[in-house]
Amino acid sequence: MTDGHTAAAVPPSGVGRGRRTAILEAAAAVLLRHGFRKASVDEVARRAEISRQGLYQHFPTKDALFTATIDHLLETSTASTRTALAEPGVALEDRILKAFAAMAGETLASRLDEVLETAERLTGRTAADLERQIIAEFTGALERTEASSPWRRNGDSAESAATVLYATSAGLKRIASSVPDYLDRMRQAIRFVCTP
Repeated sequence: MTDGHTAAAVPPSGVGRGRRTAILEAAAAVLLRHGFRKASVDEVARRAEISRQGLYQHFPTKDALFTATIDHLLETSTASTRTALAEPGVALEDRILKAFAAMAGETLASRLDEVLETAERLTGRTAADLERQIIAEFTGALERTEASSPWRRNGDSAESAATVLYATSAGLKRIASSVPDYLDRMRQAIRFVCTP
């Protein structure tokens, strides 16, 4: 497997789809733990319980593997965020916190900045593009909140409130000592924005 830029991943088919997902999940764990430069294809194969040659059949290069992995991470993160924000019968503050928890995952202690740089190089998606996509999900949830929310009373938009929460999350990920610490601090931030 090389670090070439031109080879594409072999498209999934039938039974191979489950194996492909297992490879992408293993690659995501390796990428978030080590960053792209130190990510080992051998470690991905070990985690996915597949031979290196079997991995080649799905992804002929390291770039092809991690391009697909970044797309997978973005899709699952967006889907998890959307699911958490739309959960019926759950208070808005709790839904927002669940969405941030879903996005935090392993990324708190990961090489997230390098992953975002790699995403831009491999997929052409900039960090700003990704952030806009996430902020749009939160904006939609906030637009459906009560009229008495603090941001509404102050004449702010749902988008500005979502942007503040997202920026707060990014800052807290850098200073929090653990995922529980990050979530405790995010709960406070969400209360400031959402509690009437």
